[in-house]
Amino acid sequence: MRRKKIKRKKRITLLKIISFFIFLLIIFSGLYLAYSIILNEKIISPLAQRYVVQGGENISEELLKAGILFSSIKRASESSYLITLSDGGLVIISPSKNIKIQISSLQLILSRLTIEGKRVKLVDFRYDRPVVRL
Repeated sequence: MRRKKIKRKKRITLLKIISFFIFLLIIFSGLYLAYSIILNEKIISPLAQRYVVQGGENISEELLKAGILFSSIKRASESSYLITLSDGGLVIISPSKNIKIQISSLQLILSRLTIEGKRVKLVDFRYDRPVVRL
C-alpha cells in the first residue's frame, strides 16, 4: 500500500515541476514582449520581405536571376523602388513599367560599365531613357 502512495507523490511533484517551468516560460516570454513594445523595438520576422509589383513580378527574384548583387530593396514612393547595389550604387525602378525589361537593361548597363572600369552611382529607370550617373 505504501509503494502506491509514494509513486503518486512522485508523479504529482513531477507534474508540478513541469507546470512550474511552463508557467515561468510564459511569464518570461510575456515580459520580453512587453519590454520590446515599451522600448518600441520591432520584432523582426525571419521571413524575408517580398517586393511584388502589380504584374506579379518579384523584384528580388528577378535581380538574382540576372546575377545582380544587391543589399536592399525599399519602396521609395508609389511610383518607384530604391535598390541599393552591393557596391554602393543606387537604382530607381518604376513599378508601372515592365520590371524584367528594366532589370535586363540594368544588367547590360552594369556589364558595360564594369568592362570600362567605372562604377555607377545612380541609375534611374523612371524616365523614357535610363539616367546614369557615374
